[in-house]
Amino acid sequence: MLVDPQSPARLEQAIARIGSRDGAGHVRLSPSVLRFLSNHAGAAEWEADFNAMIGYAASKGWLDDQGRVRAHLTFREADEVVSESDFKSAMRALPAGISAVTCGSGDEVVGMIVSSLTSISADPPMVGFFAHQNSSIRAKLLESGRFAANVLGEEHRDVISTFLSAPQGPARFATGSWAEGDHQVPVLTDALASMECDIVCTHPLGTHDLIVGKIRKTACSSSNPVVHFNAATHSLVPVQTH
Repeated sequence: MLVDPQSPARLEQAIARIGSRDGAGHVRLSPSVLRFLSNHAGAAEWEADFNAMIGYAASKGWLDDQGRVRAHLTFREADEVVSESDFKSAMRALPAGISAVTCGSGDEVVGMIVSSLTSISADPPMVGFFAHQNSSIRAKLLESGRFAANVLGEEHRDVISTFLSAPQGPARFATGSWAEGDHQVPVLTDALASMECDIVCTHPLGTHDLIVGKIRKTACSSSNPVVHFNAATHSLVPVQTH
């Protein structure tokens, strides 16, 4: 297995998610995990070779009591990527919609503003977004197992301002027309779109968690959208075509 440069703590977290350590330079992985990690799984020739390899390892007694394979770790010496500053400069040029992601109820409500909400699937209906692993919403979000994604428009600038300045809890919901949805999450009743979701997948990626929700209920309102661009909020101006 080829491993990119990363901190020892992050490496150990990654190993724990897919298997376990077996000495300094090896890990133990189930055949199903190896198949998942390969870019060639599903190809007939690759599958035949893979099954033959697993069979040979089993005949030599190289599998542990759980049927896991011992895989060698190869560490990449360098990982040439752009700097964090260059990354942020590039991302500022990417226009994106603005949404308030919320969860909890009563005095336990929490929420945050995101520009990463994205459509994932229509069947089943799913959306996803990214939350920083140090985000103040993260623990409550994962504990509750559900969230609402509220797409914001021009008339919600005060909602955005309050979410960005107020502490977590009811104070963050003091601005805007909020109500408890059918699935016990805060819903902005005049949002361009609100989507009440059950969390079906979380996956750590770098400094963030990808959080995917299956949509249980939607509601839509007529309004003008806003976008996040170059570290500011902008309205969209319709372009007349002839």
